[in-house]
Amino acid sequence: MSYSGVKQPEFDTLVTRHTTAALQLEDLATVLYGELTAAGLNTEPALRIRAMAKEVSAEVEDLRRRQRIIHEMERMKVVFRSVTPGGSMIAVPDTVEAAQGLLDGTLAANAAIAAGRGDRKALAQLQGYADKARDPEFVKVFLSKLGAKGITELPAALGLQVRANVTSQRDPQQVQQVKQAMKLLSTALAKGTNPEDKAFMGEAFLEQLVKEGRAEHKALEVTYVGYQAQALIWRASDGKPPFSKRFMEVVGRDAVVHQKELSASRSLYANSMDLATILGISDSMQPGGPRMGEPGKPIKASVIDDLSQAAQYSLPTAQALLFHTPKGWNKSIMEYLLTDRLDGFNQTRNYAPFAGLLQTALSGKDKESLKFTKDALVILKKELDGVFDRDDNGKLTISDQAKLDRLSFLSGPIGTVMASHIDEIFGVFDEQSSELKDIGQVEMDRVLAFVGLNASATKALVGAEAQRMLSMIQESYRRDGGANVKEVLIPEARFLGHLLEPRRLVLMAQAKSDEQARAEMKSLINDALSELTGPVGKIATRYGFFGDKAHEKLTPMAFEKLSAVLTDQLLKPGLSMDSAMQQANDDREMTMWMVRQMILGTKIAHGNWDRNALEDAKGRLFATNGHPPALKPLDEIVADPKAFDQFIKWARWHSKTESDTQAVREAMDNSAGVDVHGNLRLDRNY
Repeated sequence: MSYSGVKQPEFDTLVTRHTTAALQLEDLATVLYGELTAAGLNTEPALRIRAMAKEVSAEVEDLRRRQRIIHEMERMKVVFRSVTPGGSMIAVPDTVEAAQGLLDGTLAANAAIAAGRGDRKALAQLQGYADKARDPEFVKVFLSKLGAKGITELPAALGLQVRANVTSQRDPQQVQQVKQAMKLLSTALAKGTNPEDKAFMGEAFLEQLVKEGRAEHKALEVTYVGYQAQALIWRASDGKPPFSKRFMEVVGRDAVVHQKELSASRSLYANSMDLATILGISDSMQPGGPRMGEPGKPIKASVIDDLSQAAQYSLPTAQALLFHTPKGWNKSIMEYLLTDRLDGFNQTRNYAPFAGLLQTALSGKDKESLKFTKDALVILKKELDGVFDRDDNGKLTISDQAKLDRLSFLSGPIGTVMASHIDEIFGVFDEQSSELKDIGQVEMDRVLAFVGLNASATKALVGAEAQRMLSMIQESYRRDGGANVKEVLIPEARFLGHLLEPRRLVLMAQAKSDEQARAEMKSLINDALSELTGPVGKIATRYGFFGDKAHEKLTPMAFEKLSAVLTDQLLKPGLSMDSAMQQANDDREMTMWMVRQMILGTKIAHGNWDRNALEDAKGRLFATNGHPPALKPLDEIVADPKAFDQFIKWARWHSKTESDTQAVREAMDNSAGVDVHGNLRLDRNY
């Protein structure tokens, strides 16, 4: 921010004279225009004067805005004066926006400081600056005035006021005002520590945050470590804007290292709880994102829980925190959190922030995501040793419930991450993967049994494989008209057996009857397909939508789009009428129903019908009157419900998908009953 100086009252005089000049020029232009018009002369001179008057008027408006800001700065004593040979000068930023930012940022910082001292009016005033937090000029002034020390100590001061208020219930609005103040701090800090943001405060400010984070502070009778208070700012983040990669590289990583050091030291701060938990006000200091903690129970949060809350909204940010091995460590931060620090998450039972962080960091398509996904799976396979076993009847049993309970919160995020890397997970069972060499089929089935504890994770895996299967069917039709679609689908069917059967086995290991387990599996498949065809998760979304020229010669991409849209349309009616649930005996039959619709949709999109099929189309609504008839444009058929219904029945008859899907069903049954059971050392087919 650069500054210029102005003198008072000379500046006010300048504004007044400019205003007068603008009015005089406008009057002159009007009079001259009238006289020139009356004389029949060229009015161009009057128009030039009028244009000049407009320019001066615009300058006047700018000067007036500056004047208002200067007067407000003087009134609020937010001025920087310097004495020069020409007199006393007031420093004003060169742009109006910067001047407004200087004023607002200073006033907001003053209000924050006063609020920390217990001034209720100042706390209420802070609410008025919520919208200003996205202005870089405001942020720079606001953070500069507070400094790293003020940023660290303000949450503690406000937290103590909340504690007093909660105890006495003196002011029901105060808690909400404090939460809004924390959100203001969170937004400002996220912007001010991001090198890509105009509000960036520089590397020195980040280092000061680290210094204050490690330092011991005191507010009234409460002594705390700075990171315990800064954590309340992190937990207020909703990712708008997210904290930056650089913030996590400097502050985030150091906070994790510091927490580990405190834990090892058995000091007063070894329990790693944030200040809200220590003060007993965690429920009153909800984060900006999803609710923390267990539903219906008081919230407990650690510094690392809050850090995870702030780091989970951006892939580079999440990876910068987790994919790093601190100096002197023999493992990455991710490995530390998944092993040594695991009991800390179970202590607070505040699982959602770390689960979100893990999913964000590992779900990318980049090499680093895949590398660390492999590391996470290797860690998990080791942690799962002894959790599952075979009972006396040859069935799956949970042999170490305590160990499973310790790990169970990871089943959801790990399953979701595996779904994002479905091709690599498939490769483990197809023995073609070079990416996941450190985990074999036996170990992967054990991981899938663990993931099977979580219905949402299993649905994500099934949904990802459904997308993959559609791609493989499309590839088969693109290459050879679907002649080898059965051979293409058999490995996919085996893989589906590995995805579905562990979930059924785990349900039965949790004292579900076979009938209950199968009913839950049917419901899971139905839900997975409903999500795929729903308004948010359309199976066609991966390929986009075909336009109004679907009847023209299809390019490969147009073929994929059309195939996906048709498959989506074929699946949706069966799900909405629940016919798939009514007709299927189990989840495997439902899966085969899905496969048939995918093959049919792709076959229709491919459109290579034989002569007998076309002859059978004579006289139908979807065919022309030629000899032999031809199909009408697909977009025309789809637009006519009666024609489309008739067309689908005809297409089913001539697609002959039953023999293909029967072979696929047998492959899935064999995989589930033989391979999965064998890998888990269980009796077959129970």
